[in-house]
Amino acid sequence: MNGEPALRDLAITRLGALVERSDVPAVSYAVVADGEVTVGGRGGTEADTVFQIGSVTKALTGLLLADLAARGQVALPGKASDYLPGAQPGPVTLLDLATHTAGLPRLPPGLRRYALLRPHDPYAWYPARRFLREGRRSLASAPGGGQPYLYSNYGFGLLGYLLGQAAGAEYGRLVADRVCGPLGLRATTFNGTPVQGHQRGRPVPPWHMGVMSAAGGLYSTAADLSRLLIACLEPDTMAFGEVIRAALMPRAVISAGGEIGLAWHHALRDGQRVIWHNGMTGGYSAIVAFNPARRAGIAALANGAGPLPSPLDAPVIDALFCS
Repeated sequence: MNGEPALRDLAITRLGALVERSDVPAVSYAVVADGEVTVGGRGGTEADTVFQIGSVTKALTGLLLADLAARGQVALPGKASDYLPGAQPGPVTLLDLATHTAGLPRLPPGLRRYALLRPHDPYAWYPARRFLREGRRSLASAPGGGQPYLYSNYGFGLLGYLLGQAAGAEYGRLVADRVCGPLGLRATTFNGTPVQGHQRGRPVPPWHMGVMSAAGGLYSTAADLSRLLIACLEPDTMAFGEVIRAALMPRAVISAGGEIGLAWHHALRDGQRVIWHNGMTGGYSAIVAFNPARRAGIAALANGAGPLPSPLDAPVIDALFCS
C-alpha cells in the first residue's frame, strides 16, 4: 500500500473486520499518519470510550523510569535492591527489570494460589506483604546481568514499586504527575470505569492489579493514546522529548528480529522498525505501535480477550510494516 491515507484505511478496515467476525465485541482506534489523527470506533464504541489497557501500562512505566533517571533520582544500571528496604544486595539492575532480562519469572511467586480464589480477577487478592517479601528474595537471588529475555509481569510490578520508593511518592501518583500530565493524557488513570469486557464472548469484570499495578493497571481511551503516539513520533517538539527518546532507545537485543528499550519493544522487518507494546487482561486487549520512519502510528483498544496472541497485534503491526 502506498501513502499514509492508504495505511489509515488499511488499519481501520482490518480492525473493523475483527468486530465483523466477532473476534471482539467492539474496538476503538487512533491512527496517526503524517501529522493527521483519525479516531473512531466499531461495535458501539468511540474514541473516548474507556478500556483497560493491561500491559500497555508497562510502556508508561518505562517512561516514568526514564523521567526519574533524567532527574538523577535513579540510575539505570543501579542495583534494584538499593531501592527496596530490607533487601539484601543482588545483581539485578533497574535496566534488567525494564528490559525483561533480570531472570525473574512471568508471575509473582505464589500468585496462582490467590488467583484460584478469584479466577476472573487473579491479582486482586495477592497480598502486598507477600509481594514485598518475595521481592526481597528475588532481587537477592535472581541472576540479573542481562539474562536472556523472559517477559515478566512480576519484574514490572517490582519496578513500579521501586520507582515509588526512589522518588518518595506512590507509583500511581508519579505516573499521573510525571507522565500523564506532561503528555496530556487526561483519561489515562488507574481508576477508570471501562466499557464491559468479554472473554470468549462472556462478560467479565476488569482486573484489579493491586500491588502489580505497574505491570498492567491503567485504563485509557483511543483519544488519549493518540496523544501518546504523537509524542513518540515527534519527541523533539516537547520538553518531555528527552524522556521519550531515552525510553524508546534500544537497550538489548531480544531476538533475531527484535530489540527492547525501557519496556518498548522494537520489531525489525525488511529494513523497517515498528516500536510497540500490547496488553491483555481478562476481558480487554490493547496495543500502541508506531513506525518512526513513516511518521505513522496506530493505537487500538478492544473489549474482548482470549488466548494469546492478542487479536489486535497482527492487524496493527502488519499495517505499519506495509509499504
